[in-house]
Amino acid sequence: MSNLKDTPAAPVAKRIYAKKDAEVRVQERRERLLNAALELFATQGYSNTTIEALCSEAKVTTRNFYQAFSGREAVLMALYNQMMEELNATLLEAMQAETGSLREKMKQVVQALVNHYLTDTRRAQVGVLEVVGASPAIERRRREVIHGIAVHLELFLHSMAQQQQIPQRNYRWLAIAIVGGMNELMAEWLMNQELSLDQLTEEMLVTVGALLNGISHGHLHSRL
Repeated sequence: MSNLKDTPAAPVAKRIYAKKDAEVRVQERRERLLNAALELFATQGYSNTTIEALCSEAKVTTRNFYQAFSGREAVLMALYNQMMEELNATLLEAMQAETGSLREKMKQVVQALVNHYLTDTRRAQVGVLEVVGASPAIERRRREVIHGIAVHLELFLHSMAQQQQIPQRNYRWLAIAIVGGMNELMAEWLMNQELSLDQLTEEMLVTVGALLNGISHGHLHSRL
């Protein structure tokens, strides 16, 4: 009797393992497609990259592609979200450093941005340039990301104000200006790269420093 009860277990176990193996294969192909997208979107441009090109670069079939993504826009969205999650974590770590003055911390934030985002220019090419106007959904997501980073920066500046390193004020608009300004500096650098990476880092620090110096010396004193 016990043998009769045990016999169905083997085929059930095989089906479970087969399902897990299939899920692993889909995930592996998904990662290969994202890596292919990073390379091709950065070098050829999003608008010039076909699904067939992505499949060829990732060494997957078109059928495999549609098991992982609904289309080319979904690949760009997934890649952008992945990069932004990693960038956010890097910037937050720099902002939350326990030691240092405001300017030292801002230097750490800018350096973290450069190290994470610009040493591999493919990431910045996709995240700064290729996503712009790619589709209405991608553009909405891009705006959400900019404002999300600005919110973190605003909270950081408020914490510095509580420590009396800068005046108490509404830092929302300044945070948006800093994030937007850094984004535009990266875009300009990607388009011509007339500066070295070290020089670009210095220009970013000068830009942020000028704004913070204005606040510290009372040139931006209005309360909103």
